[in-house]
Amino acid sequence: MQNLTTETYLEKIQNIYSLVILAAKRTVGLTRGEKALVPESRNRKPMMIALDEIAEGQITLVPPEEEADEGEDKVL
Repeated sequence: MQNLTTETYLEKIQNIYSLVILAAKRTVGLTRGEKALVPESRNRKPMMIALDEIAEGQITLVPPEEEADEGEDKVL
């Protein structure tokens, strides 16, 4: 994916702090062996893959009190 600005990510996530938490959680998951939700190349770092997933709307952050239906996009 191309280089995106912070504003691009903030269209998907409400604030920069939530963006950092979501990207960090997803990066840990990818590092532990979870499958990427976007096409990846061999030399891409997990953090960049996580940011691409956020930009494409593949993952989102949901407050703990809300439940997510199974089968939808990955929710952290």
